[in-house]
Amino acid sequence: MRFSGILTAAALAALVAAPAAANPLSRILAKSGLTPQDTNIMRQAEQTLLAEAQGGKRAKWSNPDSGAHGEVQVAGKEGDCVLLQHQAFVKDDQTPKQARRKFCPSEGKWLLSQ
Repeated sequence: MRFSGILTAAALAALVAAPAAANPLSRILAKSGLTPQDTNIMRQAEQTLLAEAQGGKRAKWSNPDSGAHGEVQVAGKEGDCVLLQHQAFVKDDQTPKQARRKFCPSEGKWLLSQ
């Protein structure tokens, strides 16, 4: 997995309250209820939006294997960077897990900034 992919997975795992620095990624994922497959599907939705990077655009995602689903939306721009807002639901839990992530262009690619 590329370094940016690892960062993406770690940031998506931060949808839970526990800080990433305090727990290993596997423990954070286990507590959130999101699977690695869920985060990969979420990343695909992000990539779709980053290709267009227009404010207000949304991409829904779902994983029939885990029952998780959600939506990512272009929440705005900061200079050349794009802000994405995530809302994710795990199976049988209607409490959304939310995260806002910032991607900035670098050498023709979108890299997670924070």
